[in-house]
Amino acid sequence: MAKQPQRRAAQPSPSSASRRPTTSTSTSRKTSSTSGRPSELWRKDEPFIFGRRNFIAIGIGLLLIILGLIAMSGGSMPDPNTWDPAIIYSPRRITLAPFLMILGFIVVGIGIFLDPEKASTAPNNDLPA
Repeated sequence: MAKQPQRRAAQPSPSSASRRPTTSTSTSRKTSSTSGRPSELWRKDEPFIFGRRNFIAIGIGLLLIILGLIAMSGGSMPDPNTWDPAIIYSPRRITLAPFLMILGFIVVGIGIFLDPEKASTAPNNDLPA
């Protein structure tokens, strides 16, 4: 294999060594205070994706999922030497809990796709003033 030549360290040119780095204050890009890079997560000039209705629907969906998990939990036998299928295979665990969880996932999906601009209480122009 051929031996590669050694790299020389970059030496600053005399014209750039005498100049101080300047910072422009007229940039339109917002930067984060820690890294100096544009903040990708928080921009004040862009509206937030979700509105209040979205968060309420997502919260209700998450609450239904948690209720389904709570309804599915438990099931320990009072006596370890006996087996009672009525405790394990109760309608609460087999029917109600999965229904609550599926309903919760559907509500979260609806909450994500709701239009945040649509007002829940629109003025009714049909009434006489």
